[in-house]
Amino acid sequence: MTDILIFSSTDWHGNWGSRQQIAQLWAAHGRRVLYVERMAGWEHLARYPHLRRRRWARWRQGVAQSATQVEPNLWLASPPPLLPGRYYLPAITRFNAAWVARWLRSILRRLDFVAPLLWLYKPEQAALAGRFSAAGTVYHCIDEWTVGTAGRKKRVIQQLEADLLRRADVVFANSRLTFENKRPFNPHTYRLPSGVNIRHFQAVADPALPLPEEVAHLPHPVLAYVGNVDERIDLDGLMRLAQALPSWTLLLIGRVNRLAVDIEPLAALPNVLLLGDRPFAQIPALLKAADLCLLPYVGTEAARYRSPLKLYEYLATGLPIVATPQPEVEEFRHLVTIAPAADLAAGIEAALAADSLERRRARQKTAAAHSWEARFAQILQHLAECGLQVADNG
Repeated sequence: MTDILIFSSTDWHGNWGSRQQIAQLWAAHGRRVLYVERMAGWEHLARYPHLRRRRWARWRQGVAQSATQVEPNLWLASPPPLLPGRYYLPAITRFNAAWVARWLRSILRRLDFVAPLLWLYKPEQAALAGRFSAAGTVYHCIDEWTVGTAGRKKRVIQQLEADLLRRADVVFANSRLTFENKRPFNPHTYRLPSGVNIRHFQAVADPALPLPEEVAHLPHPVLAYVGNVDERIDLDGLMRLAQALPSWTLLLIGRVNRLAVDIEPLAALPNVLLLGDRPFAQIPALLKAADLCLLPYVGTEAARYRSPLKLYEYLATGLPIVATPQPEVEEFRHLVTIAPAADLAAGIEAALAADSLERRRARQKTAAAHSWEARFAQILQHLAECGLQVADNG
């Protein structure tokens, strides 16, 4: 059976999302998976304390020289720090790729990984394609990497991604606009939106699931957002919302990037509760306190390309959802209330007034069609269409 070598854009215990879900699906279907964590430079370790702490802890455990099994069929490896400047000098990108490949070679030998399927997530990983005697190369594009960049950095990223798109046997793009952008570079490009762990999030509606004490006595209605709190979130809109509905509770669950946003004005409001980063396993119980879920993204260029993972997870809970305008949300307009940031309060009140058991069941039924298992079936189909025979044996 073909082994799977994943070069992720996040750490295993970082933001939980599609990268970890894909790895788990391959492992659950009988493939051995090596998940290589984010290739971070020294500048990233200096800039992000949470990444630095996590990496130092893993390296002290010896993960830098070997792979750690985290689940059946699934191993984790943390690469050494890379040279900075990869988005400015292609030569540094090539050097870093050679360094990582050399570091990884002994780990692959110990695991007896031979001719794996190479699964890549970032433009600079183009230099890894063609290495490891791979059975094939997949580029899973879940972000538009040039958004927010300019000048030389933008040009280098475009060059790296164009190279990766040409080298890849298959390209998966997570949004319609990203698909349209990548398709001209590679005819074997397919749209693969985010998905959802159905059982995990349907547990929100399970009466047997205990309600955590920290959210058990919040004033209702409770408006919940789950995810990173950073520059993508409309904090000004949330501030206006919390001030307009002072007897309601705004519940934010996720890591706050204090380098990107000033959270203090919002956090100071008496009806706002910031829980910070929580393990994926705890999210359903915390959401059990919610009356409605929010997707309050700002209307930036990045938002146009996003396939919000939280949309599908919210749908699986059955709870009402209010989102600011985003292209990938439009197709769910019949189940999601879409409201501009200036009209969030009115949209929320309308969504709660229209809520019913029938609408909750409709949301959950729709979510079931977007499960990670359904996405995995699409992956296997498209790989087979492109001549990569890694059919499910599990």
